[in-house]
Amino acid sequence: MPLTLHGINISTCSQLVGIILHEKQIPFKLAPIDLLAGQHKSIEHLKRHPFGQVPVLEDDGFFVFESRAISKYLARKYAAQGTPGLVPDFSDLKASAAFDQACSVESLDFEAVILPILVEGLFAKIRNPSHISDQALIDKQAEVLEDKLDGYERILSKQKYLAGDNITVVDLFHLPHGTSLPIAFGKDPLSDEKRPHVAKWWKELQARLSWAAVKDGLEGKERYN
Repeated sequence: MPLTLHGINISTCSQLVGIILHEKQIPFKLAPIDLLAGQHKSIEHLKRHPFGQVPVLEDDGFFVFESRAISKYLARKYAAQGTPGLVPDFSDLKASAAFDQACSVESLDFEAVILPILVEGLFAKIRNPSHISDQALIDKQAEVLEDKLDGYERILSKQKYLAGDNITVVDLFHLPHGTSLPIAFGKDPLSDEKRPHVAKWWKELQARLSWAAVKDGLEGKERYN
C-alpha cells in the first residue's frame, strides 16, 4: 500500500518530506489539505496532527507528523533502497553523535535564524500582499546568518557534508527554506563565494534530482526518481 502524505502541494515542509521520498524511491500519494477551507483544523485532521498542521505521513494506519521526524522515519524504514546512509547506523556511536550534532546545527544555527527573515520577507507578503516588511528585523537576522554561515564554512572545509563525508537528511533539510532566501532577502548568502566550501555544498544540493522533482510542487511529478 503506497504511503499517503497529507500536506500542501507547494508547502516547504511538504517539499522537505517529498525530497526524502524521492531520494529513497518510495511510491506515495499526496492527499491535499485545503488551508483556506480550514481542513487543517477539521476534527479528522486533528486526529492526525494535534496542532492542526501539515504535513502528516500515513503508513498503513500509523501516523507521523513534523517534517524532520517523518524524513528520519522514512530514511530508517527504507534504508536498503534509494540513496544510502541518509541516517547513520546508530550502533556506530561516533557517527550517531555527528549526526545528532548536525541536526542541532541545522535546527538552531540555520532554521531558527532564517525563519524570521522568511516570515517577514516572504510568508507575510503571501498572506497579505500589502504587508510592509520590517527591514530592520531582516537586516539584524541577516547579520546573525552571516556569522552562522562562517561556522558552516569551518565545518565544510573539513568534511563534505554536515555530518561527515556522506550526505544525510540534515543536508537535504536546508533546501526548501534555503532556496526561499533570495525571494525574501534579495540575495543568496549560501552561494557567496567568500565561503567556497558552503557555496560548493549548496550548489550540489540544489542540483539533486529529488529537489528538481519537488521544487515546483509535489503534484504532477513522478512519485519517485
